[in-house]
Amino acid sequence: MQNVPDKKTLIVKASEQLFHRYGYSKTSLEDIAKEAGMSKGSIYYYFESKEDILIEVAKLHTEEFYLELKKKIDSEMDFAAKITTAIKLPIRLIYEHTPIMLDIIKTLPCQYLQKLDKFRQDIKEQMIELLDEIIAEGLKQKIVTKSIPVDKLVNIIYDWFLLGDSNIIVQYPEEFVKKAETDYDWIIQLLLYGIIERGQTK
Repeated sequence: MQNVPDKKTLIVKASEQLFHRYGYSKTSLEDIAKEAGMSKGSIYYYFESKEDILIEVAKLHTEEFYLELKKKIDSEMDFAAKITTAIKLPIRLIYEHTPIMLDIIKTLPCQYLQKLDKFRQDIKEQMIELLDEIIAEGLKQKIVTKSIPVDKLVNIIYDWFLLGDSNIIVQYPEEFVKKAETDYDWIIQLLLYGIIERGQTK
């Protein structure tokens, strides 16, 4: 016998599909109720607003993606493949969600943007922990150079290669410029000399 999703899960899944299809701002609670096969009143039993549904959609989608990413990284055998996977798969996710995120930033009330920022910070901590593990293993195997501090390296990978601070460009352009000026010296060093110890091929 197949497991039947509970109503809260149905609402979240229906909302995710509609946000992708029509955008966040053009999706109404009535649309979500119809897609989930229930009344609008039933939705209010589980969520106070469309904004609360959005946060839940983001959490669920991110949890699923993180598990997929971790599984893929763990299946790779060498350092180069692991770090490549850790960067390439999230970039695909960023590309898929950029239109939705820009729509959300323009329409979401301030109090929910704060919740979204907290959620983004949680994602950053998860991803940095994952990158830390990969770099630490590379150091242990004497594949990664010790000339670049690990904490600086993983933050640069997250913020620039994974666009972890992409919202700063939209909301705080002056802070973006200051951050760029600070980090670009490190990025240039990475481009010129890399993170792999000389003589290593993996």
